Amino acid sequence: MAYKNKEIEVKFFLKNTPKVIDFLNNNARKNNHEENQTDTYFTPAHKNFLEPEYPFQWLRIRESKKGIILNYKHFYPENQKEIDYCDEFEAVISSPIVKNIFEKLDFKKLVEVKKNRNSWMYKDVEISIDQVEELGAFIELEITTHFDDPKVAKSYLYDIVKEIGAEVGEEDYRGYPFILLEKRGYKFS
Repeated sequence: MAYKNKEIEVKFFLKNTPKVIDFLNNNARKNNHEENQTDTYFTPAHKNFLEPEYPFQWLRIRESKKGIILNYKHFYPENQKEIDYCDEFEAVISSPIVKNIFEKLDFKKLVEVKKNRNSWMYKDVEISIDQVEELGAFIELEITTHFDDPKVAKSYLYDIVKEIGAEVGEEDYRGYPFILLEKRGYKFS
């Protein structure tokens, strides 16, 4: 849920999922219950999003009980391991036929990410805990209000991670599609 098409978030492998869920259930407002999501990622033929060492663009179609959403993200700084924020544009679509349209227009399917997501709102932050097939549990925290400086916003998110008692692994800057592709043997530049 980007604020004015700018998304500032942090994401980590989560080591103590039950404890964090308990904290959130007692201290935050629940956004959704056990939502299954399937995210299918694509790249256009004329511009391979996987070409850079650190891909900075993603195009996906998300299918869930809420409907079907077309999403494009562009991360900054480009082609860097650590990112500050991304431009994010979403549109609700009424039919998964758009996948067929993409294929007819020579868009290549990259990977499909399947996950179960629970979300809460806590201190102007959307906190999601994802159980991702093949990858495990992750926690994602996203700012839902305006910040002039993405670095200040991320510092706020790091403070929330500590406040909620999340025991986390290394920060994930690249996203589930990157991790899955790498796990399956794809070699980035």
